[in-house]
Amino acid sequence: MYDEHIDKEVTAAIIRLSDALCQWERGTGRQSVLIIREKGWSYRAQSGKPNIPDFVTDEQLLEMVK
Repeated sequence: MYDEHIDKEVTAAIIRLSDALCQWERGTGRQSVLIIREKGWSYRAQSGKPNIPDFVTDEQLLEMVK
C-alpha cells in the first residue's frame, strides 16, 4: 500500500479519483498516469492502480500514455 497523505480528506479524494479512473479506463480503453508530489510525500498510479515501484521514474510513467 502507498503512504497515505497526512490529510485523511486528501487520501479519500485520491482513492475516489483512482477508482473513477479505473472505471473510466475499463469503459474506454484509455490509460492514465496520476502523479501527485509534495515535499516528503508522493502518490503515483498507472491506470488508477498505485504501488508503482520506485525504480520506475515519473518520466517512464508519462511515456506510457503518450
